[in-house]
Amino acid sequence: MQKQIVNYSFLVIILYLIFFSCTKEIDFDQADDFEISPVMESSLVFFDEPANSFLLNNTEIISIKDSIKIDFFNNEFIVDNLIKADFVFETTNSINKGFQLQVDFINDTEEQLHTFTIRVSPSSDGSDVLSNHVEEFEGDTLTALKSTRKLVFTLSLLPGGPIDQTTRGRIKLESKAVFYLNIGEEI
Repeated sequence: MQKQIVNYSFLVIILYLIFFSCTKEIDFDQADDFEISPVMESSLVFFDEPANSFLLNNTEIISIKDSIKIDFFNNEFIVDNLIKADFVFETTNSINKGFQLQVDFINDTEEQLHTFTIRVSPSSDGSDVLSNHVEEFEGDTLTALKSTRKLVFTLSLLPGGPIDQTTRGRIKLESKAVFYLNIGEEI
């Protein structure tokens, strides 16, 4: 009998705590203010070649051109939520010629929407000459980027010492794109 009274008292205390404990009302309207801002990175182009790679039949190659197709902006979700982008380029030059890299942004109709050029100094003594460049896309340039379907990279050697099979050094290029998204109430 005494055990039943203890159990009953314990049950009453638990029920009292459940019904009369301090609780705060949940505001489900807060979900309307939900927002996340992820940052995505993607590799663009990588290039690491010795000086003698710029020879064809012992004749110096003045420029090299390559392109990549961009499918990233075919996604409506990405286009609607992209608020900024940065293209980051890191270059190393240890040859006796400077070079420039031109990057062209092309749309579906082969129209150039945006372009920029990076110039890198020559190495006078074979040591590494490092250079960094960040191309920011906001406002009108971001609009142009969202319409881009192809990137064209043109690497051109600048005047300087001659290159032959014994020329030491290399040109190295690493790049990435950083995309800043803001995803809000549309989730």
